[in-house]
Amino acid sequence: LYTPWQPRAQDLPPHLLHSLRADVWSTLLSGLQPSTRYSLIISAVYPDRTGDSATVTVETTTVPPVANFRIIEEGLSSLRLAWAVPLGKPDGYKIFIPRSTRPGLTYERQLDGDVSSHVIEGLEEDEAYTVSIYAMYPQSLSETASAMGRTLKLVPVKQLQVQNATTDTVQARWAAVRGATGYRLTWSSSDGHVENVNLGETYSFYMIQGLHPGTEYTVTINPIFVDVEGPVTAATAKTLESSAVQTLKASAVTTNSATISWNSVPGATGYRLAWGPTSEFLGRDRPRQLALNSSTTMQTLKNLVHDTEYVLSLYVLFGSVLGPGITATFRTSPLGYVSNFRITSYTSSSMSVEWSPIVGATEYKLTWSGTIETQNRYLDHSILFYRIDALDPATPYTVSIRAMYGNTEGPEMSLSQHTASLTDEEPIQMVKEVKVIDVGVNSFGLAWKKGPTVTGYKISWIPFLGGCHLPAALSASSFTISGLQAGSAYKIQVSAVAGSKEGSPILLTARTLDLPKVTEFQLVEAPDSGMLLNWTSIPGASGYLLSWRLMSELNSTSENLGPSVTSYKISSLQHGRTYIFAIRPLYGGVEGPVTSLRQRICKTYHCMRGGNIFPLFCNSVWY
Repeated sequence: LYTPWQPRAQDLPPHLLHSLRADVWSTLLSGLQPSTRYSLIISAVYPDRTGDSATVTVETTTVPPVANFRIIEEGLSSLRLAWAVPLGKPDGYKIFIPRSTRPGLTYERQLDGDVSSHVIEGLEEDEAYTVSIYAMYPQSLSETASAMGRTLKLVPVKQLQVQNATTDTVQARWAAVRGATGYRLTWSSSDGHVENVNLGETYSFYMIQGLHPGTEYTVTINPIFVDVEGPVTAATAKTLESSAVQTLKASAVTTNSATISWNSVPGATGYRLAWGPTSEFLGRDRPRQLALNSSTTMQTLKNLVHDTEYVLSLYVLFGSVLGPGITATFRTSPLGYVSNFRITSYTSSSMSVEWSPIVGATEYKLTWSGTIETQNRYLDHSILFYRIDALDPATPYTVSIRAMYGNTEGPEMSLSQHTASLTDEEPIQMVKEVKVIDVGVNSFGLAWKKGPTVTGYKISWIPFLGGCHLPAALSASSFTISGLQAGSAYKIQVSAVAGSKEGSPILLTARTLDLPKVTEFQLVEAPDSGMLLNWTSIPGASGYLLSWRLMSELNSTSENLGPSVTSYKISSLQHGRTYIFAIRPLYGGVEGPVTSLRQRICKTYHCMRGGNIFPLFCNSVWY
């Protein structure tokens, strides 16, 4: 009743499905091929005859093929396949490698219908393969689907770089190898010590730790393909003899700026510079820090606070690893007091004044007052003299000057002088070329040029911040002022005397030197337990005052130590808390400047590397 027609990929016409009973249609198609067009001749049959026939053209339905057939993983001798299960729920699948594409190779597997992946093993390395699949249904087979893939080749790691060496670390970087399931990284020193680590496939760099300073290492890496190791790639590197900055200093210090410089460190990728006021000046400024590139060895700090001691901390960066640090301190200049302020001449109605320039001053404020009124003049920073006119004769005047720093006034310097009367004789000549020499911690000297008509000199000095006025009379042209306080500023007046008359004074300032402070103050773990504070001794110190406190508390614990002590062990610190440690040298009954250190106390852990135990510490922070 039917004859095959040319196949065509289309569904059975819907009108035919509705025109025949389901049992009749099932009987008719039980032996037909899918995706085939048929001519159906249908006749009505009577007991005594056959009626007229009708011819209908129909096409059987295509069974669903395997969809999204692909190779998802290529191995050295294997290919992993995956596909989407067809909607028709086949009884099974047949996977094979066509012989036309791989002559002599036979591979064929029949799989259950509920699987959606398969691994072909036993293939040759670095070869291309075409793999085919079709689904099996009760009455038919689906169309064939194919995918192409290539097995991997044992290749070495390319572009192995060993960089960012410090005293005890180097960083290895490499390019990923396609198909590798991991890597084996090995490093060995020149003395034969070898260590290695197995890394996952996602790794492309690794920080090798626990190395010895100034030692050459051979670093090798090879990719791993499941249980097969690829070829080895090697590189060499040498750890640094020292990874710390050796010199750190501040120069060109003004009232609000300083230039910081240091020596470069080979292998460093950058530096971290931190600065802030020492504990003695906390609250005057906030701590700040900068990240700088490896080519930078100088940085100017701006917007500092005047007359404030700062501590610098400079750390070396090796990639993401923070290397050792170095510290130094400096103190910004106070708001400069005008030095060498003097009255150079006066008459019955005028007075001329001069002064020395002050670095950083934007202008000067000159003030004078007599018996009635006070007047001011603001002068540009380039002006260093001024003539005051319209004064009253034989009248006492006070003349003062301040350096201005923007809108901020510096300290005041004042002189007193009578204007001449209309009948005054010629005034006594002023002292010339007065200068401060031989500045020490507790003294400084004065020297000047002796005048021809002068019979003596009068000198007085007073602490800049207030105190007793100490006079001295002498006939020499030099004088040493002693018994002064360390690190203190003084006002000094020098005037010439002729008989019973005193000339106009010259006003200048000087500052004694600061007492030496402790350097290289550091905290390390004690051999047994606790923490050990170390510092360098100071010649001339009679002892040391050591103190420590929790950063969140104000009360501190202190110890007075002898002059020969350079370390102290503390056993009662709390883990996980941050402490501030401070030390001052003692000079008899005088305390020297403070040196401070801030550090978080961590519980000490240990790790095993190459059969040796290494401690792990927290980083300390200077401020």
